Amino acid sequence: MYSEPLAHMIYAAADVVVVPSMYEPCGLTQMIALRYGAVPLVHRTGGLADTVSDVDHGGGAAPRNGFVFDGSDKAALFGVLDRALAMYAQQPAHWAALAQDNMRLDVSWGKSAKSYMDVYRSILGNY
Repeated sequence: MYSEPLAHMIYAAADVVVVPSMYEPCGLTQMIALRYGAVPLVHRTGGLADTVSDVDHGGGAAPRNGFVFDGSDKAALFGVLDRALAMYAQQPAHWAALAQDNMRLDVSWGKSAKSYMDVYRSILGNY
């Protein structure tokens, strides 16, 4: 049975949250993890790829906030786990800073809602 209080306690106690989904159109798990300071480790697909940028291989303007892997075999998953656990063990200050930075990220609907409103206003302005 699902327990909301237990779910919050699990996220709060986690250092890393692994989301190896092969298909994920949106994904709230990694965003909840970010809020709690648990570093997300995700398969590059759908909303997971949109919200998690690899700390070692990230690109663009997105903050590097987790670990991302490609492929569907155990070697791909184990490889990214090895990278994450190496940082956790060998660079504890870097890991702590990553967790702190992730808790400061704005993963709310505020920015997206503003973008939608801007589009709607631009359409209205054309009529």
